[in-house]
Amino acid sequence: MTEDHAYYETLITRYLSGETTKNEVSELLLWLQVDSANLNVFMEMRKIWFLQYAHIVEQVVDLDEEWKAMYASLDTAELPVTRKLENGLRRHFIGAAAAIVLLLVIPTLIYFLVFMQPTQNTLFAQGRILESTLPDGTQVTLNTGSVLYYPSYFKGKKRVVSLEGEAFFDVTHIEEKAFIINADEMQIRVLGTSFYVNTQTDENTMVVSLISGSVELNYNNKEILLEPGEKAVVLRQSDKILVQENMDLNLLAWKTKTLRFNDTPLFEIINVLKKVYNKDIIVLTPEINNCRITATFEGQSLEAVLLVLQSTIDITARPNGDRIELSGKECQ
Repeated sequence: MTEDHAYYETLITRYLSGETTKNEVSELLLWLQVDSANLNVFMEMRKIWFLQYAHIVEQVVDLDEEWKAMYASLDTAELPVTRKLENGLRRHFIGAAAAIVLLLVIPTLIYFLVFMQPTQNTLFAQGRILESTLPDGTQVTLNTGSVLYYPSYFKGKKRVVSLEGEAFFDVTHIEEKAFIINADEMQIRVLGTSFYVNTQTDENTMVVSLISGSVELNYNNKEILLEPGEKAVVLRQSDKILVQENMDLNLLAWKTKTLRFNDTPLFEIINVLKKVYNKDIIVLTPEINNCRITATFEGQSLEAVLLVLQSTIDITARPNGDRIELSGKECQ
C-alpha cells in the first residue's frame, strides 16, 4: 500500500467517524472525483464500517444515559418514563440507531458524487494576468482579457474546459481522465503536460505551443500530435494546420516577465512589449523599425526597458496620453 493510499484510507475512516474538518471533506471529495477506483475504495470501507457499527454502538452507548443527556441539553424539566428494553428489542433498536447514524453521515457525499451535476465557473482576466488552480490541481494562467469556463468539479472520464483568448496550462496527470480544452473550432486533448494556447492571434489564426509532454489537436476533423518544442498554427481561412518548430524566445514573456532579444529588429521588440505590458506603442519614424538589439530583461518595468533601448540605439520614447510614441534616426 502506498503512503498516499494509506493517507486517504485514514481520511475515510475519520470521515465515517464524523471527525473530519470541512477542508478534509473537500480534500476527500476531490480525491473521489479523480478516479472511479477511489470511489470503489470508499464504498467498500463504508460497507465494512456499516457491518461493524452496530456492534460498536452496542458496546459504547448506554441508551438511557443518552436520552438523559439529550433532554438535559434541551433543558427539559421532566424526563419521560422509561423502561428497560428486552435484549432482542434493544439489539434491534441499537442496530437501527447505528444505521440511522450512518445514513446521516454518508448520504451528503454519496448524493453529491452520484446525482449532483457540477456548476459552471468562469475565470475572467479583466485588466490583468490571472493565475488559478482548477479542481483537479491543474495550474492555469490567463493573459489579460482571456476567459476560461470550467466545472466546479470534473465528473466522468473527461475534464473539459473552454477557452477564449490566451492561456498557459500545466495539467495534472490523471490516468484515464483526459484533459480537454475547447477553443473555438479547435479541441486540444492531453493527459498531463504543459502548453500554451492562443485563440486570438488574429481573426484567421490560432496557435498551440507545446512545452512538455504531448497533446492531440483536433480541428475540423483533422488531427495532429504535437511533440515538445513544436507549435501548431491553425489557419481558419484555408482550413489547414501547420506544424512548426517553436522559435519564439518570448512565447511566455507575458507570464514570466522575462524578455529575450537576440539581434531582434525593433518592430518585433515593440510587438512583444505591447503584449507583455498591455500598452499601446506607436512608431512615428518608420526608419527605426529595423534597428536591431540583443538584450535580456527579467521582471523589469516597461519604463526600465525603454530606458535601455534609448541608451542602446538612437531613439526617443515619449508618453502621449495612454500611449508611448517612439521616434529617432535610422540605424547604421
